[in-house]
Amino acid sequence: MPARPGEPFSPAPPMPVRPVRPGGPESAGPGPEAPPSVRYAPLAVLSAAAGLDAGGVAVLNSALPSVGARFGTSAQNLSWAVTGYALAFAGLLLCGGAMADRLRRRRVLVGGLVTVAAGAALAFAAPAFWAVVVGRVLQGAGAAITMPAATALLTSVYADGPMRSRALGVFSAAQAGCYGAGLVLGGVVTGAFGWRWVFALQALAAAVTAVAAVRWLPPGERHRRGSLDVTGAGALVAAIALTVFSADLASRPGGGPLAAALLAAAVAGGWLWWRRGRTRGGDAVLLDRDLLRTPGVRTAAVVAGAFYFCVTGSLFLLPLYLQQVRGMPPAVSGLAVLPVSLAVAAAALVSGRLMRTRGPRPLLATGLLLTAGGVLLWCAAGEHSPYLGPVLAGLVVTGIGQGLAFPAITVTGLRDVPDQAHGTASAVTATALQIGSGIGPTVLAGIAQSVGAAGHGELSLGGHHLAYAAAALLLLLVGLPATARLGRRGG
Repeated sequence: MPARPGEPFSPAPPMPVRPVRPGGPESAGPGPEAPPSVRYAPLAVLSAAAGLDAGGVAVLNSALPSVGARFGTSAQNLSWAVTGYALAFAGLLLCGGAMADRLRRRRVLVGGLVTVAAGAALAFAAPAFWAVVVGRVLQGAGAAITMPAATALLTSVYADGPMRSRALGVFSAAQAGCYGAGLVLGGVVTGAFGWRWVFALQALAAAVTAVAAVRWLPPGERHRRGSLDVTGAGALVAAIALTVFSADLASRPGGGPLAAALLAAAVAGGWLWWRRGRTRGGDAVLLDRDLLRTPGVRTAAVVAGAFYFCVTGSLFLLPLYLQQVRGMPPAVSGLAVLPVSLAVAAAALVSGRLMRTRGPRPLLATGLLLTAGGVLLWCAAGEHSPYLGPVLAGLVVTGIGQGLAFPAITVTGLRDVPDQAHGTASAVTATALQIGSGIGPTVLAGIAQSVGAAGHGELSLGGHHLAYAAAALLLLLVGLPATARLGRRGG
């Protein structure tokens, strides 16, 4: 049962799921006797909703140079199309989780998809670059609402057991597959029709997914009552957003003093949230701090942050190596990175089956080791090394590691958490993921830059190697001990 005001959070196993057709209570899911369209349509809709985020990030990569050329925007300012999305996503994820736990989850999911579509439409019609940035911020806010609702719906529609394990594997594989498809589709659409049609495609996909959600997902029930503590919620959201914002500023020339001030403000916001405790006057805070005392939630957050610091940061640097050191054209470098997405998708499908017999802990440890090992392979790539050597091997190995680790992180973050809190618990993991994703590229680029530039601001080969080694080392030093503690504590 959820905690009452003033009572500590009490972990409990997920609520049982009764098989019914879509349209029944949210705590019910399709049974084995249901037709395939009823059993798998909800999974297809939820996977599409999750894939919109991964694909939306990848599909924009190829379009950004054309956006900058259209509006005469510098590369530094152009990064706000990415940073604005990450800020909104990381800052509002916990709001999305709270909404998923307090409102009807299908309604929350549809609202997030509509917001994504609205942001894409604004960017499509943008008369100036600031409108593109605002559209990306709206898309990030919509994704922050969509992802916790989609994860919570997945675990409530599909009961514990083989079907849930398969569903989680498909859910993770869909995100990897959409990311890989976005890498290719973005270049094709931009080259054939122009960058605006990339946003048109996103708007159409979000709208179609929203209609399908209304058709195939159960409406759900409100799990909690009461309003949020606005002050505590604002303090926590501000702390998360300012942390990511300060990391972005620290990577810019002359941004150190302002970055330090913003980081101090983030610490103050976090302190204010912590001091306010669980409730104020009967209103629930955005995140009950006792939820963080649940071993699974805490472990998933720590591992997710380190995992995506390594993955996002190293995959940010790899295309720079391929283009600047190896001299590959941008379109070719995008295709060269595609094998990592294929490997993630294949491994995620296999991990769903292995989860049933082995549990998340060994898959998580194996995934972290393979991910770090794949990144370390890139340290052996030289200026004239063949692509079929360390580069491709590293992409495949780290992709397999990601495919094994990500579903295990998702399951770990929901262990010992009651069904009523699955939305918030998944938002904690996703927030840590986004913080790691936002900080990783900045910090690793700074480490690479410290070795010295190769000319024209390009990173040297030695800088790349040092950054890859740092990314892998941090993942091993943080992720493996956290995974080991989870096993000993039975979380």
